[in-house]
Amino acid sequence: MWWRRRVQLLIAPLWFHCCCWAQPPLPTQPLVNLADIVGVVLHTHFRTPFATTLVTVRSATQRGAWLQQDLLERLLVRHGQGQLVVQLEGVPSPVQLLHRHPPWSRTLLLAESYDALRTVFGQLTPDRFDFTGRYLIALSEAPATLATVDRIFHELWLRQIVNVVVALRPLDDDHSSAAAAAGPVQLWTYFPFSPGLCRIPKPHLLFTWPNDTLLYGVDFYPRKSDQFHGCPLRVGSFETRPFTILAGGDGANPPAVGGFEGDLLHSLSARLNFREDVRVPPRAQQWGEAAFENSTGLMRMLYTEEVDFGLSCLGVSVERSAMLKAGKVHFTTDLVVVVPPGKPYTAFEKLFQPFQPPVWLAVGFCTGVGLGVLATLRLLPLDGRRRATVRRYVAGDARLQAPALNLVRVLLSSPLPFTPTGTFPRTLLAQWMLVSLLLSLLYQGSLFQYLQRASTHPPMRTLAEIDRAGALYHIASSARRFFLPYPQRLSRLRYFPPVPDSIAAWLRWMGSHPGEPHVAMCTRDHVAYHNAQHGRTDGRQLLIARESMALYAITILYPKRSMLTASFDQHIERIGSSGLLKYWSARYGDYHFGESRASSSSTTDQRATATAGPRPVSVEQLAGALQLLLGMLLAATLLFLVELGWARHTRRWRHNC
Repeated sequence: MWWRRRVQLLIAPLWFHCCCWAQPPLPTQPLVNLADIVGVVLHTHFRTPFATTLVTVRSATQRGAWLQQDLLERLLVRHGQGQLVVQLEGVPSPVQLLHRHPPWSRTLLLAESYDALRTVFGQLTPDRFDFTGRYLIALSEAPATLATVDRIFHELWLRQIVNVVVALRPLDDDHSSAAAAAGPVQLWTYFPFSPGLCRIPKPHLLFTWPNDTLLYGVDFYPRKSDQFHGCPLRVGSFETRPFTILAGGDGANPPAVGGFEGDLLHSLSARLNFREDVRVPPRAQQWGEAAFENSTGLMRMLYTEEVDFGLSCLGVSVERSAMLKAGKVHFTTDLVVVVPPGKPYTAFEKLFQPFQPPVWLAVGFCTGVGLGVLATLRLLPLDGRRRATVRRYVAGDARLQAPALNLVRVLLSSPLPFTPTGTFPRTLLAQWMLVSLLLSLLYQGSLFQYLQRASTHPPMRTLAEIDRAGALYHIASSARRFFLPYPQRLSRLRYFPPVPDSIAAWLRWMGSHPGEPHVAMCTRDHVAYHNAQHGRTDGRQLLIARESMALYAITILYPKRSMLTASFDQHIERIGSSGLLKYWSARYGDYHFGESRASSSSTTDQRATATAGPRPVSVEQLAGALQLLLGMLLAATLLFLVELGWARHTRRWRHNC
């Protein structure tokens, strides 16, 4: 890359020598002072190895074109001295031919007069020029008045180009051309915000050459956005707690902004001395859609420059970066999935809580083996004597008419109505030890505790569990971009209703409806604020999945040609390095909700067990057992009715026969 720039430096003076060789001699005295002072500005503020200066020349007459060429030759050969990297407008570099050049951050405009300069203003677009860069304008031919300076600065302020220096030869009182030609050169800039003048360009004379002597003590490009002199800046914001909290406000007075991003805004306004004119997107559109056409919400307000900047949990995306300008990231958080706390166990499900599924499978397997052996004994092709012997060895004495019911009786820990004889007591002793002394005692002891404790199903803690459950994702409409890599989840997306502070409203709904199969995506700070406000008092603490959706960087968004980014970013960097934002955010939320819920629930159970001791079992706690009993009674009644019907049918059949 360096050799391409060196070639440009060598070709530019040669090209100007060739163009100027055939022109007639011109009076050079008016150009000496102008070239000297413009060369000083180029030497001190445009000489950098990291940026190329775009040179644009405009003239209305042939004589003016020769003057511009002579002036540019003096600047490049005598003052640049091969140390200024330039790009001539209309002569594309090899880099421009291969790639699209980034917006120019340093621009030199050489114009014959104001009329010639006006042709450049229409070409100053954000896609070609960085409006926060440095601009140097030189009017070489006609002496200019203060009205001309006002018109130039008015055109520049419409594009928020403030880092500009205008070099011109003033018009003397005697209006003589000879005096004007030999007169000094003035350097002008302007301040868009000054005491008593808000958003009105106020010209400021920087230097007069060669009358002033303190040349190197002049700040040619002072910071224009470090002091706003109490002028109002329009802030686009909406309520999304804890980032921004709006209070008060009506048609005449704007609302006050709280939250930790509100604290950041107050710090900026105090440091830069501006008033906060907060404007809320209409119809609770909040973030809105970012699009060059049909944008909505805060994105539309920023794109149309209805507000000067916006903040309210604003992240960066490809669409937003194309139409807006992002500042320095001042806060980083996680996009998490809020899951319900788990559906409470029903009274019937609590009967199976004391044992895990493998234990119940083992009990069912043993019972199935016993019933299978009894069924096999009945189906074996044996004679009556051998069948009775085998039956007595396996199931006990012949007085036991129903071995299968006896197995169920043992399983339910009921005492036998007879004393077993033969070889069966050994089998019965093994069954009794296994079922009565081990399973029954453990089951009854655990069941007593589970009946008295309010327990729930385990919550969904991973994205895979959420997908298996088929839960619906409730998100903000602008957050759809995070689900595009997962097309299988797009059909389960639902958007927050258009209400103020929609995320907080939906989290409150989830807290009051814990059994609903819905999840929500928001930042970790939204959940922390909800748990701090409602989790401790109302018992509606929310949980988050262990896996986060994405890392979310929060910044301030500005219109594409905003002048505020430099001073705002500098102050935000100081605040971020000091740790103030972390301190401010910690005041608004409980960031230990995941651990505190588990620890608090276990501590409460232990405390209740240790201090309260055994408590009488209530009817509500026995609801599951009563439901099971009612079901068994209904089954027994139906079986009794079937037996009666079968006996009556058999009696009629025998009578007919």
